[in-house]
Amino acid sequence: MGIDRLRVLGAHVAARRYQSRGMSRERLGRRQQKLWRDFAPVIARTPALAHLTGKPLEDFPIVRPEEIRRDFEGWNTLGLSKLATEAAAAGAEAGGSGEAVAGVSAGFSTGTSGARGVFLASAGERADYLGQALARLLPWDGLLRRRRRIALCLRADSALYRDVGNAGPFEFRFFGLGTPVPELQQELAAFEPHVFVAPSHVLAALARAGTQVRSLERVFYGAEPMGALEREWIGTQIGVRPDPIYQATEGFLGAACAQGTLHLNEDTLIIERQPVAGTDRFRPTVTDLRRTTQPMVRVLLDDLLQARAGPCPCGSPLASVQPVEGRVGDLWRWGDAVIAPREVEAAVSGAVGADVDWRAYGGSRQVTVEIDRAMADRAIEAVRALLLERMIDLPVTAAARGPMAGFKRRRVTFVDA
Repeated sequence: MGIDRLRVLGAHVAARRYQSRGMSRERLGRRQQKLWRDFAPVIARTPALAHLTGKPLEDFPIVRPEEIRRDFEGWNTLGLSKLATEAAAAGAEAGGSGEAVAGVSAGFSTGTSGARGVFLASAGERADYLGQALARLLPWDGLLRRRRRIALCLRADSALYRDVGNAGPFEFRFFGLGTPVPELQQELAAFEPHVFVAPSHVLAALARAGTQVRSLERVFYGAEPMGALEREWIGTQIGVRPDPIYQATEGFLGAACAQGTLHLNEDTLIIERQPVAGTDRFRPTVTDLRRTTQPMVRVLLDDLLQARAGPCPCGSPLASVQPVEGRVGDLWRWGDAVIAPREVEAAVSGAVGADVDWRAYGGSRQVTVEIDRAMADRAIEAVRALLLERMIDLPVTAAARGPMAGFKRRRVTFVDA
C-alpha cells in the first residue's frame, strides 16, 4: 500500500502550526469546532452513531472501549466484521499487507489499557497519522534534513508503521518485544537510529546492559508508565532522556515536546476530563476528529492523567499533562484514603534506587512488594512510611520478584481481594 506524501506533508505542517508558540487556545478551539462540523458525514456512516448525526458533541453518549470492541461492526464505516478485521491484523503480524479491504489496513494494539484491540486505518488516515507523528517526534525541519532512521520496538508490526519508510527521507526498522537484549543492542548499533520508540521495560533493560547508541537524538517510551527517577536514570545510562508518547487503540493522543513535556494532541482531538474522586487526576474522554473508518467519539479511557502545573516553556497551546502513571484501577484506595501510582513509584525507587526492578501490589488487607531480597527492607520501610502519611495501618510484606506477565510491565497495581 502506497502513502500520499503530499497528505503527509500537509498533516505535518498543520501539526507544527497548532503546536507552535504563536497559536492560541481560542484558535485551537475554533479548529476543533470546524473539524466536528465537518465530521457529520462520518457520523452518518457509523451504524452505532448515525441517529445522532448533526447533534452537538455533548448529546453523544460516553462509551467505554470494551463496548466498541463488542460492537465492532457498529463502530466502523465500512461494514467490516470483527472476524475479518482480526484475520487481516493477524496477517500483518505475520508480515503480510494487513489489508482488510483495498487501501485499508488492520492491526492490533494494546496501548496503555492492556486489553487487545483491533484498529483500522485507511491510506488517508495513515498519511495523517504519519504527518502528525513525525511532527511530534522529529525536529521542526525533520522532513527536510538528511535521511532519518527511526526504530520501533513494539509487540507487533503493522502497515501503519511500515509506511514511515515511504513517507519521506526516512528509514524504518521494527524490532519485536521478544528480541533478546544482546541482539537488540547489536541491531541498534548497526542501524544507528536517530529516533527510538520502545516500552519502558525495554529501555530499562537496555540501560542495565550499558547500551549506548551515539546516533540517538530522541528516545520515546509508551504503553507503560515510567517514574521520574527511572526516567532520569535511563537518560543518564543511554545518553538521551526518554520522553513520553501517548498512544492507544483509540488514537494518537499525545507526545512530548522538545522540553520533555507531554502535550495532548488537541489539534485533532477533543479531550474531555472526568475527575477521579479523591485525587487531582482525571480520565480522558476522547473524540478523534480525523478518524473516518473507525470513528472514536466520546470514548472514556481508564488512563490516569494529571494536569501539569503551569504552562510549558515551549509555549505550545496544547494542554500539557504529567506522563500517564497507570490506570484508574491502579490507585491504592482505602475508603477516602488514596495513594496514586506516581507516589508509590517515587517512594520505592527513591529508597532502593532507580535501577532496581520491583512491583508493588496494594490490597484491602496488605501491601506486597516484589523485589530482590537484598533491597526488601528498604522497600518495605518506604511503603510503610507512605501508608502512615495517609493514616493507613496495613502489613507490608516482601516477595520474590517473578517474571513479567505478558507484554506489559505493571509496577503499581491494586488487588481488591
